[in-house]
Amino acid sequence: MREVLDELGVSPEALVPQQRADLDELGYCRLDGFVGEALAGQLIAEITRLLEGSRQGGTLHLKGLLDQGSLFDSLWLRPALLAAVTHLLGPDFQIREMHYRAGRPGHGGQALHMDATDRAGPGQWRVCTAIVALTAFTLTNGATRVVPGSHLDHAFRPPVGHGRHPDEVLLTGPAGTCWLFNSHLWHSGTPNASAEPRHAVLTAFHRRHSGPTLGSETLPSHETVVRLGNAAYLLM
Repeated sequence: MREVLDELGVSPEALVPQQRADLDELGYCRLDGFVGEALAGQLIAEITRLLEGSRQGGTLHLKGLLDQGSLFDSLWLRPALLAAVTHLLGPDFQIREMHYRAGRPGHGGQALHMDATDRAGPGQWRVCTAIVALTAFTLTNGATRVVPGSHLDHAFRPPVGHGRHPDEVLLTGPAGTCWLFNSHLWHSGTPNASAEPRHAVLTAFHRRHSGPTLGSETLPSHETVVRLGNAAYLLM
């Protein structure tokens, strides 16, 4: 696995010290300019095409993006992102799923939750998630909220229902911003009070052979394995 990461240019130097400190202390870090404006528009257009004819509720969902062609490779196949994942999970990790999520106006709110089944600690983290904003995340359009440091607080108790926590922070930023957060961190979507959907793609990573995690694992298609070459090892 280390050989695959080396081939992809993944090293600790791909992150600045502040990003590593943020992952440790806050439970998340920010990667600015991760996706360009033109590519973000192309991704939204392709996702819109893939959603045609599907039945959707208040929040739009589309799974299986890892198998939808090279356009989506740019959302995870980046040295800085994979270096951040390595910092949290170690070099032997697997990509579990890439999916699209967009809260429509009036929808998208969630209760604070973790995407892990236990409260691990440093050196034992099992799951982390990258979220890429394809449109700007603002104070009103359903940006993800996190409670910094809650991944380290095993006594943390979330508010009832969709209630606010006094220490929560909204992840706001322009289209193309990426955040990687420790999935043992308490987080959730927030209600979209704007007039447009809030488009985002999430990619889940987990430590290999670390036990059960929320969600299912699927093997990549043969076409995806051929397209990615050695990098496909990260999917299997």
